[in-house]
Amino acid sequence: MSICDGCGREASDAHSRERIERLELATRFRPIHIQVLLIDAAPPARLEDFFYRDAKDRSARSAASRRYFDQLTRVARAAPSSDIQEESALADFQRRGLFLTYAVECPVEHADVLERAVEHLAPTILKRIRGSYKPRHIALLSRPLEGLIALLETAGFGDRLIVDPGKAFIDPFCGDQQELAEYPTSVGERIARALTRPPE
Repeated sequence: MSICDGCGREASDAHSRERIERLELATRFRPIHIQVLLIDAAPPARLEDFFYRDAKDRSARSAASRRYFDQLTRVARAAPSSDIQEESALADFQRRGLFLTYAVECPVEHADVLERAVEHLAPTILKRIRGSYKPRHIALLSRPLEGLIALLETAGFGDRLIVDPGKAFIDPFCGDQQELAEYPTSVGERIARALTRPPE
């Protein structure tokens, strides 16, 4: 088996196909100029729950995935709505210059394995930020990414980070998938302020 560039583990053909599909789905909605790069630790295990896989029937998503989608896309919508059309919401997300990516590009089930994978891939993540994404701001969306804060600060991205004081935000879906907790309101507020801030 070959080694997957997205997670550093051995990759079966199915693993590689799913990674490519996720990358293709995300590329459809990648802005030309990224205002805020949102980085989460790893994508969900179910492809149906992947953020950029717009669901015509929202019941295909898990409850946690629907809440996650709604919380993140709310930042780009002019007004909250209970009648969400996912393709339209993703298009608005793109138009506002928002892009979600993952430190580890493949699902990882265990928290300790995920933290080690993030640490191992940190140089690759930094290279992607510098060479490909080139965002004005970066928001770290889950605790396993806290180790990236010092790296990004050292690399000159400190004034572009959107984080809790010294910490990544808590991803409410890294734990019990039935807990429908929301991101703290401050996440959306800080991202919204970053979107309206004039270029430096």
